[in-house]
Amino acid sequence: MAAPADKTAADMTGSYVMNRSLSGDTDGILALQGVGWLLRKSLGLATVTINLKHDGAADVIHIHSVAGGVISTNEDLHLDGKTYDRTKDKVWGNFKITAQKKQLSEIDDEQLREGWAGDEVIQVVADNKDSKWVALQIWGFKDHEVNGKTERRYFRRVRLTHSKGVTYCHMVYDYSPLEQ
Repeated sequence: MAAPADKTAADMTGSYVMNRSLSGDTDGILALQGVGWLLRKSLGLATVTINLKHDGAADVIHIHSVAGGVISTNEDLHLDGKTYDRTKDKVWGNFKITAQKKQLSEIDDEQLREGWAGDEVIQVVADNKDSKWVALQIWGFKDHEVNGKTERRYFRRVRLTHSKGVTYCHMVYDYSPLEQ
């Protein structure tokens, strides 16, 4: 389902299910991040649901993610530009994360910058020293063609930098209102 026009980087609250037919192949990025073959294949088949509750006053996004009913995580993403430690994550291990709102003009990578609806996005940088990767993610909303029609979708673009090189991927999500 398309996201309503009032969903922006200022309020991403909603329930989002990854649409595999509209998304890119995530297996390559997951492999470079050190995710094992069996887990990658399981994630590739699983329904991935992300519930976002955006607290604008505190500039925090409360995230509850579920993959196939098996892997479930909760996290608070602070949009203050400060670096936070994440330890013992079920999929990613130990890493540091920084998040903030950005104007599109501040994004220096054309592949990450192009095509967004609106001028503001969320930039998330995850840095895993153990597995030697840095994931730069841009979150926002994009007008995307679906079955010959243009629909507004929650969208994530990722650039993964690893000792083996740089790779890109995108994920497209179907929206539904977050049940309170």
